[in-house]
Amino acid sequence: MRSLGQWHGYFYDAEGAPEANAVDSMITVVLEPAEVENEVKASGWSSRGRHTTTGSWSKDENDIVKIKLKMSFRLGRLWFPLHLVFNGSFDSNRDALTGFWDYSDDSENPTGSGRMEFRRLQPRYLALYPSIKKLLDNKPRALWKFAIAAVLNDVRRDRWSWSYFSERRDDRKTVISLAIRHFFGSPLDEGERRKLSVATQHLTSADACFYDSIVGRQRAHTCAHT
Repeated sequence: MRSLGQWHGYFYDAEGAPEANAVDSMITVVLEPAEVENEVKASGWSSRGRHTTTGSWSKDENDIVKIKLKMSFRLGRLWFPLHLVFNGSFDSNRDALTGFWDYSDDSENPTGSGRMEFRRLQPRYLALYPSIKKLLDNKPRALWKFAIAAVLNDVRRDRWSWSYFSERRDDRKTVISLAIRHFFGSPLDEGERRKLSVATQHLTSADACFYDSIVGRQRAHTCAHT
């Protein structure tokens, strides 16, 4: 099945824009066949650490592949257990899994809590890719800006530009320091929550997972006064 393999995506709000003040990063899932026919399983990673996914697929009367995924984020040092459901379809023209996410499979809202899309783009490109809302608002302009940003980012990266590495450093420091306070420090103000959200959503899923482990390690070695 063409929809198997590695996918990277984002959680969006109902309009297809990044959720305001959300601290969820890009998410990666690696879909593979399960033991039962028409079922899939996956491992994955994001700012919530490692997670597992199960799901199923089917074809409708128009031969479109429908995908349902249940993503389980385990209890960790920073996060509560969380189960999210993705209902979508495989778009062969765009090579994308697109649909909606929700907290429950029993939701009465057919559009769920928000939109979600997975792509096969390399994470460093997807981090620059326009949101669903930007594509709906002005697709040619959004894709043109993405193409310019992707090329410039590759030039900086391939030339070992200091601006490229200093930006990565600044994102790392922002995410780790503010995430520590977000979870078990002094409360963040509105500007700091927004700053953490923007920096987190700018990360690749691998970087986000790694930074989560650093925050968790620092939390485990911090004395708590009760």
